Amino acid sequence: MKNTIVVAHRGLSCLYPENTLISFRKAMEIGVDIIELDVRETKDGKIVVIHDEKVDRTTNGTGYVEELRLDMIRKLDAGEWKGAFKDVKVPTLEETLEILDKKTKLLIEIKQADVKKIIDIVRKKSVEEKVIIGSFHLKYLIETRKLFPSLPTAFITLKIPDNIYKLLRWGIQMINIEYHTLTDEIFKTFTEKGFVVNAWTVDKRKDMEKLISVGIPLITTNYPDILKKVIRIVRRKKH
Repeated sequence: MKNTIVVAHRGLSCLYPENTLISFRKAMEIGVDIIELDVRETKDGKIVVIHDEKVDRTTNGTGYVEELRLDMIRKLDAGEWKGAFKDVKVPTLEETLEILDKKTKLLIEIKQADVKKIIDIVRKKSVEEKVIIGSFHLKYLIETRKLFPSLPTAFITLKIPDNIYKLLRWGIQMINIEYHTLTDEIFKTFTEKGFVVNAWTVDKRKDMEKLISVGIPLITTNYPDILKKVIRIVRRKKH
């Protein structure tokens, strides 16, 4: 059985404020393989790490990210909503890349942003070998392929995509699919066509065990600490 790759959804988000530096650091401390994060562009053209189109849920502010300047977003608290976390801010992508350790990779999901700006930041920080660009929006992936063909790309989807051959034509060879949709047969079909499969977002032990046993190569979870334990248990049973 090949090793299952652990993808930490927005960092160690089960315990720490999602998409923040503390969440990313804690995920690296427990030894995850990949950290998944989301990026959006501010009104003044800066790339920040945040999932929602509005800041309301994960900060003490209100408003759309694309209508707020970076200096306005930086004044917001991004930690207290999760618990007793003080002085936690919405990070920029550049700040996030600066704390990345030598062994952890990043899956950068583009929610809404200028692809060239993201690629320029990745190149500036010399982390090309450690980054995967993902999105629900095919246009972002196609633009990535045009601007930086060697950068791995992942199509993120809730259901079986109906554009498989278009993905292959553009060299997009990773499928990130909602795990309820992922049957053994679908996994086999994707694999035979040359896709790498990432199942998301898997938070229950029984689902983790099933996907590991099937051989799903990447599993995204809000509980990477638990997934790592389950992987060890399943591996012992196999031997």
